[in-house]
Amino acid sequence: MSGTRVVWMVSQREFKTRMLTKANIISLVVMVVVIAIGAAVGSYFLDRDTEEPVRHVALAREVAELRPALEAAATAGALDLEITTMTADDATATLDGDDTTLDAFLDGESAAPRMLVATEPDTAVLAVVSQAVRDHATAEQIGDLGGDPTSFAAAIAQAVPHLEAVHEPEDSTFDDAAFGVSMAMISILFGALVGSGSMIAMGVVEEKTSRVVEILLSTIRPSQLLAGKVLGIGAYGLFQVLVLGGSLAVAALTLGVDALEIDVSIGSALVWLVVWFLVGYAIFAVLFGGFAALVSRQEDIGSVTTPLLFVLFVPFYTTMFLVPHDPDGTAVRVLSQIPVFAPFMMPVRGAFGALEPWEMPLSLAIAALTLPGLVWLAARVYQRGVLHTGSRMKLREALRS
Repeated sequence: MSGTRVVWMVSQREFKTRMLTKANIISLVVMVVVIAIGAAVGSYFLDRDTEEPVRHVALAREVAELRPALEAAATAGALDLEITTMTADDATATLDGDDTTLDAFLDGESAAPRMLVATEPDTAVLAVVSQAVRDHATAEQIGDLGGDPTSFAAAIAQAVPHLEAVHEPEDSTFDDAAFGVSMAMISILFGALVGSGSMIAMGVVEEKTSRVVEILLSTIRPSQLLAGKVLGIGAYGLFQVLVLGGSLAVAALTLGVDALEIDVSIGSALVWLVVWFLVGYAIFAVLFGGFAALVSRQEDIGSVTTPLLFVLFVPFYTTMFLVPHDPDGTAVRVLSQIPVFAPFMMPVRGAFGALEPWEMPLSLAIAALTLPGLVWLAARVYQRGVLHTGSRMKLREALRS
């Protein structure tokens, strides 16, 4: 049987083993449901906050000439105002009701009308009525003096200062929308890398503990077993990234966070999330698998995974606190070319639009050149340690054997 066929069979076994367990299915469904509920709740509150209520104002016939001024003032104040005509008796009866929708009633004289309300005036309605009365009175006075109220209003509208700045304002690189999208991306990436790496490490130790690895290695080579394990669990990790990332993308579009409203393309962000997951997984998965072979008990697995988790935590938190505030700084540019930092920093810098055209290809090339060395290191440690039993094998001993 060819080596490729062997690796494919091992990867299929790992994928099915991880994918079809009840715990993994339930946890994935729960996370998708939580995202969906969050999107629904967020959409409800956003829609409720953005919908401007309709205000209702009634006019008596003697002040009907205030209607144009009221409509103009409401438009200027971005107020959704509905104006009707009503008698004083009907307005009083309506305002005296328990569930009235009438906000105010105007009667008397147009120059100084009476404003009748149920209890306390709506501040927005009061402001519009006050402005309308002033505008109406001003127009009448100008007309009495022989002037043209329309020309006067146009002249007043144009009487504004013209601003000129000596220095151009500095562009702010911080973008709330880009920050939210990028943080969601690297959080999914971090969770997927930690989960996949831990899964590989536990799988290696489980096989050593149950001595299944001895049976497997009687027919296949250690490198084939490790490669199949990495590919199979990686496929499951990629499936998780696509499901959760796609759910977040749908949730973002449901909330109206799309390319038409912000400067971040959700589709492009999802594509780069997948690309950098593959790069990050290739870097860390082989190390988790190789180093896990140094121990023979589940109780000791933390001694080899903790340093690797620390290597994941450092770029994750560095990216979270450093990149959003200085995405194109010198330190960030340098760190984002280091393979362990690149999977976290590059997507965030891309979301902020702070990448030069050459930076992404260079970072991918450096990661691709580094990967063979990491694979060699992990494979050597795995081959030396996978059949070792008893106390933990030291890394130096595995490399020297």
